[in-house]
Amino acid sequence: MSSSIIGPSGHHLSSLFPARKYILLFEYTLREVIKLVVRAKKDADALKACLSRFYGDWSIPVYTLKGVRSADKVLDRLSEILDEESFIIVLLGREEEYLKSIEENLPLNVVVHVLPKARVRNTRIIQIAREIERAKSVLRTSVFWVNAYVFYHRVRGGVKLSIENEPAYDLFLGLGERFLDNLEKVLGEKIPPIPLLVRKFGGEHYVFSGPRLVGYLKIPDLGVPSGEILSTDFYEVGVDDLLKSNDMYLKLFEKIALALLKRLSGFDDIIVPWSAGKDSTAALFLAVKAYGVKRITAVYVDTGVDFPCNLEYVEKMSKRLGVRLEVTEANIDKALEEKGLPTNENRWCTKMKIKALYKKIREISRGKTLIVVGDRDAESELRSKRPFVRIHKEFTQVAPLKLWSGSHVQLYLLKNNIPLNPLYLEGFYRLGCFICPALRSWEIMVLKNNLKLIPQSQLDLFNSFLKHREEPT
Repeated sequence: MSSSIIGPSGHHLSSLFPARKYILLFEYTLREVIKLVVRAKKDADALKACLSRFYGDWSIPVYTLKGVRSADKVLDRLSEILDEESFIIVLLGREEEYLKSIEENLPLNVVVHVLPKARVRNTRIIQIAREIERAKSVLRTSVFWVNAYVFYHRVRGGVKLSIENEPAYDLFLGLGERFLDNLEKVLGEKIPPIPLLVRKFGGEHYVFSGPRLVGYLKIPDLGVPSGEILSTDFYEVGVDDLLKSNDMYLKLFEKIALALLKRLSGFDDIIVPWSAGKDSTAALFLAVKAYGVKRITAVYVDTGVDFPCNLEYVEKMSKRLGVRLEVTEANIDKALEEKGLPTNENRWCTKMKIKALYKKIREISRGKTLIVVGDRDAESELRSKRPFVRIHKEFTQVAPLKLWSGSHVQLYLLKNNIPLNPLYLEGFYRLGCFICPALRSWEIMVLKNNLKLIPQSQLDLFNSFLKHREEPT
């Protein structure tokens, strides 16, 4: 089988990492989570140029269909490339769009994506990079309705929801009665369980009930959330139906994530930074499945301005999973008098939290250490540009959830009988501290509607934070 490995640029990485670590990283990423396939050698050349320019730290195998054009021969060639431990993305030009139909005859871990230009080789390399990101996003932004939401791009029957495959979009389920109450306060209608929310650009959100787009939600950073109901043709769906309908696809995502982790088994210590959020919790559970509970240490950083339920959650879940939990302090509350409240322009709090985290990691590391993180591509452009495996500071870091949507993570935890952090059931999309400058108007509304979420001894601090964030700059 012929293929080309587009690996990290030696010149680029050697300036960042010692040679030994560079070699170690390259060996581990040699079998990436993604394989790319194009029709012919000239297409591969254009793709390689794109990968060299925009994915220099990745190791992405590039395969060709050896120029074949008929569907039967394409399927024969793909049978030599396919495996069960990667997502395979086939990139075609518009002239080859007729081959899109072969996708139905391919395993579920294959995406066939058509570029707007006639051929891949005719496409500017920056546009190829955008199309790769769009093809990756197909895995996490495609949804069908078959008496429940089905979160995958190929589902037999049912209705495909009108959601664009935009790399920056994310999907999450509106779980919990308090979530629905808060949504009703903005939309003016009570949507029955379980709505699907699509986070778009600039605080804009779609709200689906079943296959219907029933509402629109706008969440500015400052001010107040707003929205409108577009339809009252509501559908109701239960968690059990969602788990049953998505079981096959959740198993696929889990299988590929576990295969990645198991390829990184030669470490002395496995450490999972644990925020009490859904993503780090799912990463922890995957690590336990891949390496066994005795090899895992979870690290929680208590900032001093956390929601009490976060620490309660990690303590409870660590006991349930049998995982060793290390709690360290960042003492952000004690630094407020000197530094003032953090802002979007000066997030000194993040630096203190990261410093406390890595101080604890260095304390408990006994040798080669692997850090398993819950980063997902949909969270930010920065995270989407990071490879699945990278060197961060002096440690190897792996992100097995990169291609998952928020909905995948929610259902994966529930499938494994791991309850979500109570803050999600209130309406939170992402977790942080109660004085975090990244809190949006939606989370502020949620907190104002339930001040019991705030440590009662720190209500004055929270009120000072509210006043500070609403002052004109």
